Amino acid sequence: MTHKERMTAALQCQPVDRIPHGEQMLHDVLIQKILQVKMPRADENALVRWMTEELSDYQFDCHKKAREFLGFDFIHVFPREPWTKIGETMEGYPVYRDIWGMEAISTPFTYEVIKKPIEKPEDMKTYRFPTVDDFKYDNLRKWVNESDFFVVCQIETGFFKINQFMGFDNYMFYLYEHRKELLDFTARFFDHVYHLAQRVIQEGVDCVWLSNDFAYNTGPFISPQDLWELDFSFMKEVVQKIHDLGKPAVLHACGNQSLTLDMLVETGIDGLHALQPTAGNDLTQIKNKYGNQLCLIGNLDISQLLPFGSPYEVNQAVKKIVQENGKKNGLVITTCNLLDQDIPVENAITMHLAVDRYSALYL
Repeated sequence: MTHKERMTAALQCQPVDRIPHGEQMLHDVLIQKILQVKMPRADENALVRWMTEELSDYQFDCHKKAREFLGFDFIHVFPREPWTKIGETMEGYPVYRDIWGMEAISTPFTYEVIKKPIEKPEDMKTYRFPTVDDFKYDNLRKWVNESDFFVVCQIETGFFKINQFMGFDNYMFYLYEHRKELLDFTARFFDHVYHLAQRVIQEGVDCVWLSNDFAYNTGPFISPQDLWELDFSFMKEVVQKIHDLGKPAVLHACGNQSLTLDMLVETGIDGLHALQPTAGNDLTQIKNKYGNQLCLIGNLDISQLLPFGSPYEVNQAVKKIVQENGKKNGLVITTCNLLDQDIPVENAITMHLAVDRYSALYL
């Protein structure tokens, strides 16, 4: 099977020749170690750069080679969001304004929003979302046209993105005191999400990857009932429209999913990514319960196992996932977020080579 055939089959919970695998992001520092090359500005905030900057031909070539070496089946990209530098902090960190109207400080390890576009309830009525033409699609096109990976494109959505416009505290206040205005704003936002999904599909992506962190380690930030009304019901409409355009939809969601899994299945998503083991998500239990209703994407731990475990321990964790779930169909193995620079390169290599090894033994 090709990468595209393998990922398509997995998302449809159909048999595959081996379990597909990949990552949301592979840090430049790890790429340097894998390829023994020098990546420009590798010590800067890799995720911010992946979202906002155009890849040079050299960077693209290095990212592609590292992923091919690890055996990845998919590449995870963004519709690029150009940033405008508007100043610097006293420490010399750049201050940017993005296309959403947010202002933020970017450091090698953090991204701090310092000004939000929604400062009072009335702003929800007057705010104008970016158009699809405000985004750039150069990186996306490179991966579509110059690689054979299954291309997934992330669009930030739902509670995760909406509370960024106004801040968490204000979101909670509006939830109770300005609910109609918040619902109207949410409806307009999801209309934007759909049009952006439509555009990236036109650009040739194989899958729309919706990103929405609405939970912490013990459960959702707001009640499941509020999540349905103010988030999932809108997402269900977008997912259906994505399906109408002939593409699958995956949801990335960190945190404990036990109270929301039934609702997520109801939205019609094809796959669920993250499944943090440290947040109480048991991949095998979830797979046994939902079977072919949902492709599970995850769930190697990045808080303890990968940064601090031995290659043997990483190898055994992959073996366990494959032994328990490999034959059930609908499985893609990744970390529960991304391969960051704090993960030893030998563990990153061990993890992904082990997927192929144990697929051959147990699938």
